[in-house]
Amino acid sequence: MGRESKEDEAKEHADAKKAVVKAKITLREAVEIALKKVPGGKAVEAELETEDDGIEYEVEVIVGGKHMEIEIDPTTGAVKEAKEEKAEEGEDEKAEEAAAKAPITLLQAIDAAQKSVPGGKAFEAEAEMENGKLIFEVEFVAGDKIMEVEVDATSGEVLEVKEEK
Repeated sequence: MGRESKEDEAKEHADAKKAVVKAKITLREAVEIALKKVPGGKAVEAELETEDDGIEYEVEVIVGGKHMEIEIDPTTGAVKEAKEEKAEEGEDEKAEEAAAKAPITLLQAIDAAQKSVPGGKAFEAEAEMENGKLIFEVEFVAGDKIMEVEVDATSGEVLEVKEEK
């Protein structure tokens, strides 16, 4: 995913606000569906994406060293596609590989973050390296705000809750 420009981020947030209203299943449920599709895998990233032809959840699962991308219909929960993804480069790759071995899972991070944003709807969760430490970053639509929660991937502790501007 990498770093986005402010314009891209603003568009992503505007899209997310619309998409979470349309989605019938949660980000957490999408991760659970993806994990059932890839037994023994570890989810390292999940996002509600807005595409030209509508919205879909994309969940990245690492299993046996392979990065699998599972596309899920946010209305029905049906798996639309499961394909091997080319590994990302640099920091994203390191964070994803570390997340596959972390004591805290992506689902546990989403649960911990959710407690900090009651009523918020998660639309993105991903592993990141921050100052040499692995964290999960979970973003929520909460009313008309976008909230970002950072969760320690080793302890499960919520490190930071902030509103995205």
